[in-house]
Amino acid sequence: MSKIERSDGRGILAGDYLNENRTMTRQDWLEDCFPEWGTLLNLEIEDLKVEKGSVALWWLGGPSWMLKTDEDAIFFIDVYSGPSHYTQYYYCGVCKQAGANTINWMRMNPQLIDPWKFNRLDAAFSTHHHQDHCDLYTVKAALQTTNCDFVAPPKTVEKLKRFDVPDERIKTAIIGESVKYPGVEVEFLMNYDDTVIRTGDGVSLDKYENCCVSFLFKTSGGNIMFLGDTWYNDAYKAIGENYKVDVAIFDMGMNAPGATDKMTPYDCARLGETLHAKVLIPDHYDNWANTCSDPELLCSQFERLVSENTPNIKTVILRPGAKFIYPADQDIKRYRYPNQSEGYNSEKSISYGEYARKYGKNK
Repeated sequence: MSKIERSDGRGILAGDYLNENRTMTRQDWLEDCFPEWGTLLNLEIEDLKVEKGSVALWWLGGPSWMLKTDEDAIFFIDVYSGPSHYTQYYYCGVCKQAGANTINWMRMNPQLIDPWKFNRLDAAFSTHHHQDHCDLYTVKAALQTTNCDFVAPPKTVEKLKRFDVPDERIKTAIIGESVKYPGVEVEFLMNYDDTVIRTGDGVSLDKYENCCVSFLFKTSGGNIMFLGDTWYNDAYKAIGENYKVDVAIFDMGMNAPGATDKMTPYDCARLGETLHAKVLIPDHYDNWANTCSDPELLCSQFERLVSENTPNIKTVILRPGAKFIYPADQDIKRYRYPNQSEGYNSEKSISYGEYARKYGKNK
C-alpha cells in the first residue's frame, strides 16, 4: 500500500490519514484540527474569478466577511479570528450599559479561514475598535504575511498602532472621504453604534465619527454597505436619500434586559427600509452565546417583517462559509451548503452500479 498523504492540496485533511496511527502532541492536534475548515475557503477565495458586473462575498460567521471584486482585489471586513473571552466594566460599552462588572462572550461559530495563509490581500477594513472587529490575531497575520492596508476610523487607528501596524500601511476612514482599490471605491459614511461610543476608559460619550464608520463598497456588481454593530438611528434616512445601497449588511441579535448590544429583527427591517436597500443580510446573530438566543427565531421574524412591510426588499439568510455572488444570488432567500452530488457516479455505486451500467444508458 502506498504512503497515505496528509492532503491532496484541497485545504482539508484526507480521511484515510485520520485513520492511521501516529505519534501525537497537542501542537499536532491544533494544527490538524484548527481552523475547522483548514485552508479550503482560503483557496476558494483566492482562486475564484469574479465575472464582470459581479461582486463576491463570503460570510465567515459572526461579524466577519471577505469581499472580492471583478479586478481580483480581496478584502477582510471585520474579520475575527479570536477566541471566547470576557470583558470588564472599566472599558466595555456593554458592561457600562448593563452595570455589569464583567460579561462572558462565548464563541459559537467555527473558524473558517486561516488568516496566516492568504497569498494576497489588498486591505483589512474595521468598522470599529471592538475586539471582534479589530482583532489582534487577524491584524498580526495580515501584517506579517501580506502587504495589505488597514482601513479604520480614528479610534481604531489608535488600536492598530498599538498592534504595531506602521503608519504607512494605515488609511484613516474620515467620514465623507473614500479610498480606491482595483474594482472598487469605498466611501466612508456615518455609523451610529451607540455601544462603541461608550467603549473605553471613562464615562463620557465619544463622537460617532471618531469611533465607527459604515463602508460602502461601490463595485461593478453593485454597492455593498457594511454597518458593523450599528444601532438603528433615524439619521440613516440621509444616507438612504443620498446614496445607492444595493446590499446592506448589519448586526442582529437578542438583547438581555438591561443592555442593548445588537439590533432586533424589527430594527433591522426598519434600517433596510430607511436605507432604501434592495437586499438585506443580517449577521452576528450566530456567534456569541449571550446574544444569539434562538437564531432561527430571529431570522424568521426578520424575514416576515421585511416581506410583509416592505415586499419590494429582499432578504438573504446565509450560513457560515457561504459564498454570495451579487447580483446573481439575490433571490436565494436562504443559503444551502453544496451537497457534493456533482461528484456522484451511479455506475460506480456499490449499491446499484451494476443496474446503472446495464440499464442506465437509454433516456
